[in-house]
Amino acid sequence: YRVDGKTAYIITNAHVVSGATDVQVVFSNKESVNATIVGSDTYSDIAVLKLTADFDMTAIKCGDSSLLDQGETVLAIGSPLGIEYAGTVTQGIVSGIDRTVSVDLNDDGQEDWDMNVIQTDAAINPGNSGGALLSANGEVIGINSVKYSDTSVEGIGYAIPINTAAPIINDLITKEKVDESDS
Repeated sequence: YRVDGKTAYIITNAHVVSGATDVQVVFSNKESVNATIVGSDTYSDIAVLKLTADFDMTAIKCGDSSLLDQGETVLAIGSPLGIEYAGTVTQGIVSGIDRTVSVDLNDDGQEDWDMNVIQTDAAINPGNSGGALLSANGEVIGINSVKYSDTSVEGIGYAIPINTAAPIINDLITKEKVDESDS
């Protein structure tokens, strides 16, 4: 998300790092770097990691998720089923914008929160969470978060729009918590 010299801030989902005591980020050059969790927000499902690396890093460009149209091509990047499949890219379209998904945050069977999401048919599998949803221009327009899983459907995945995530990410970087007006 952001690179300041040898320091980088990485976006992921809060549910990916929940309960973690040690976090490592594996880069495309196969280098693994220890990271710290700067902040995490359960309601938005956004977390920010911070790391220092001894190689050059470049931040990915963020797009404007408010400009998305149904039918636009998108790419989902992640590690479906674990590190063995790291860097997997799947292609799909924006199936819906401004969707609302109810989320059970504490696994008690009660829906606790409604998330505004981008719906896509690009494969979003366990391990894709926290990965980027990219526009055809290669800009981050969402953070892969969840998929609808049922035997009667396939191809319904959701990503948090980058325009929704950006103020939360910036709060986590600067304040290590989220201002309630941003979530």
